[in-house]
Amino acid sequence: MPRLFSELADLCEKLESTNSRKEKIKLISDFFGEFGSEEADEAAAAANLLVGLSSGVRKLGINVGPATLYRALRDQQSVLSPLTPLTISEVWETIEKASSLTGKGVIDTRKALLSNLLNRAGEKERKWLTRILMGEMRHGVSVGILVESLAKYLNMPLEKVKAAEMVLGRLDTLVKNAVKNRLQETRLKLFIPVKPMLAEYAYSPDEIFEKLKPPIYLEPKIDGVRLQVHVGDGMVKVFTRGLKDVTESVPDIVKRVRQALKADSCILDGEGYCVDENGRPTPFQETMRRIGREKNVDEALKELSLRIKFFDIIHLNGEDLWQKPLEERRRSLEEAVAQPLINSLTVADNRDMVQEALETWTSMGYEGLMAKSPKSPYTPGRRGGYWLKMKKALSLDVVVVAAEWGHGRRRGWLSNYHLAVLDDRGGGFTPVGKTFKGLTDDEFRKMTQLLLGIAKSHEEWGVVVEPRIVVEIEFNEVQRSPTYPSGYALRFARIKAIRTDKQPEEVNTLSDIEKIYNSQRNPLGIQSY
Repeated sequence: MPRLFSELADLCEKLESTNSRKEKIKLISDFFGEFGSEEADEAAAAANLLVGLSSGVRKLGINVGPATLYRALRDQQSVLSPLTPLTISEVWETIEKASSLTGKGVIDTRKALLSNLLNRAGEKERKWLTRILMGEMRHGVSVGILVESLAKYLNMPLEKVKAAEMVLGRLDTLVKNAVKNRLQETRLKLFIPVKPMLAEYAYSPDEIFEKLKPPIYLEPKIDGVRLQVHVGDGMVKVFTRGLKDVTESVPDIVKRVRQALKADSCILDGEGYCVDENGRPTPFQETMRRIGREKNVDEALKELSLRIKFFDIIHLNGEDLWQKPLEERRRSLEEAVAQPLINSLTVADNRDMVQEALETWTSMGYEGLMAKSPKSPYTPGRRGGYWLKMKKALSLDVVVVAAEWGHGRRRGWLSNYHLAVLDDRGGGFTPVGKTFKGLTDDEFRKMTQLLLGIAKSHEEWGVVVEPRIVVEIEFNEVQRSPTYPSGYALRFARIKAIRTDKQPEEVNTLSDIEKIYNSQRNPLGIQSY
């Protein structure tokens, strides 16, 4: 018999009523322990719903904003006769369907789908269905708690379950494998992408040597698009950091990989980028536009040619390498592909070598440098403190939390953006500035459409929005500010790029802002930018 949504609503009620982490873990463990192996898909759907749609675990691009949801709530019908109870699978499948709709009449269709769910939901179910759709669960369940719950349910060491989560890349897949008792078998699979390993920011050579022990690997940082390439059975497939298959859009990269390939099968991590007529890397926006091209790819090939540089490998000829140290993986990378497709590397023993490498690479058109520990494992989707990135220019990734209507030439567009960083102490996002600089008219137009679709509230001056859109900004300095709760403000901020390839949880933190502010007060720190 299909699992009812009311069972999940009951669990959420219990989770909301306790502040005990231990009790939450037990409740979730018991809940998933009731699923049989034949119910693995339902368990996976329950996991997606339990953590909420804005958790970053399963990004749907849901676009079921508050306006659509309020219309659906408003249009609920009073029901005289009992309706078929909602099941967990049905709720998830309906939400997935609503998220994938495009074209004319999409709002009305979404409203009809959601109204059908809400009409058939009891009071408790409606409460949690609404919270799921709004992405505001407020029951205190994070991905970490759910992973701990699975470890308890399986009676497995937590580290093994965490390792499986990193490799599988998706919480629903993790739960499905757990219910089928297959986590022990977890391995990388060709043509199923995993989340890329992430880097932390460093703002000076001193900071790099505080966090990493020499010798340190240094690589030029390309201002491109992170790409994961899978090779096997005569096929080459290319995936973005968001795990999207873009193989058909990048035939030039596929061709280059085939020409340089020395392995039978492998999974490679690298950076895709375009170059100008002088061979210098072009701005990120041009690369993103080229990779995002799904139609008339042949025409795009004539305009901009894509290159790729690989810097890591996590699978080679049937063997998983992600837990091996970087120095071993680097040797394996050289066995897998020819040297022209491998990013250059130098080894630094002192701070002067880092500064010299930064100056050299930025003068060649690179964005900055990457500093890595040769002993580091590859941690999919995680920042482990093993990789650091340092840029010449002051720049940050931030999220848009509100937008004001423009004036003059920008009238009719949401074009003055409130920018926020991740509050790594108090949680949520905290504003650090505003800007209307850096975008073209076409980008203003597109941003306006995107922002209206995720508006939480409409004000006379503009909109407050869900923190979903990430932008990369450049700025002159960080100042102390009484205006913002964070205590800091960015001076002369301007948008460098709209980072559709990044998730909100990947933006810079308040701690990063404080580091920049403190380094500005130290003249020796300024030169590292």
